[in-house]
Amino acid sequence: MRKIIIVIVLLLIITGCGKNKLVGKWKADGYSVDYYYIFNDDNTCAYEMTGAKMECTYKIDGNKVTILYKGNTISNTYEYTIEGDILLIKDSFDNNVKYIRN
Repeated sequence: MRKIIIVIVLLLIITGCGKNKLVGKWKADGYSVDYYYIFNDDNTCAYEMTGAKMECTYKIDGNKVTILYKGNTISNTYEYTIEGDILLIKDSFDNNVKYIRN
């Protein structure tokens, strides 16, 4: 039994189970203005555009991220996918916005 537990723990460590792949700085791709999402390990985040920065918090549930911007009482939930250094967030118009890990 002990060997099975050790194998399971090693597999979890190797595969990165539980690792939040969203953490990092992501730059929107294909826009004339630079804007970024920055997701931190502690579930805080920021949205930056042309030097302005909005602080926020986030929560992940499966393939959805819920973001609450500081000063707001209503949060926004978006579907997202990550493939390597590419993040796709489905906006409120059902379009995928492409971000590149920066």
